[in-house]
Formats: sequence, structure tokens, C-alpha cells
Amino acid sequence: MTRAVLAALLLTAAGCTATKEMQVRSALTDAGMPPATAQCMAQPMARDLSTDQLRSMSRVAKALRDSGRTYSQRELIDILRRDLDPETVAVVVRAGVGCFLRG
Repeated sequence: MTRAVLAALLLTAAGCTATKEMQVRSALTDAGMPPATAQCMAQPMARDLSTDQLRSMSRVAKALRDSGRTYSQRELIDILRRDLDPETVAVVVRAGVGCFLRG
């Protein structure tokens, strides 16, 4: 799930839902997430997150990448909670857990 959370942060914003979904899926696969998992997470994230929320995630992801260090799952969740609004965190976690449970 650590990879899913970090990959979810690597999003770029888009104008319409279909484009947002494609960009979310692409960002997740580019970050190393398996295509099936990226597809699974992209739909609810694109549907439930605003463009501003996706931009916020992108800023956090850039800061994480620029730090050059590896984060534990706990650290990533703490960073998400600190730097993102609660709704964004909830959507990302629900998408990741839902896809994990679906296999």
C-alpha cells in the first residue's frame, strides 16, 4: 500500500473527468503501480477529487520526490494527513484499500 499511496500523490490535474481519470491512471502506472491497480484507483480518485485536490497531491508528491529519501507507510500517511485536506486523504486511502481488497 505504500507504493499505492506514493503513486497516488504523483497526480496531475485535468479539466474533465475522463481526462482526469486517464491522467491519474497514467501517473500511477508511471510511478510503478501495476496497470490493473492504477486502473482500479484512477476511477474513484478522478471522480471524487477536485482539480485543486489533485494539484495539492502533485505538490506533495514533488516535495517527497525532491527529498530523495524513502518513507515508511506510516510516514506517508502522516504526511498526507498533515499536508492534504481530510477529504483528499480519505479518497486516496479508500481507493487504495478498495483495490487492495479486490485483489
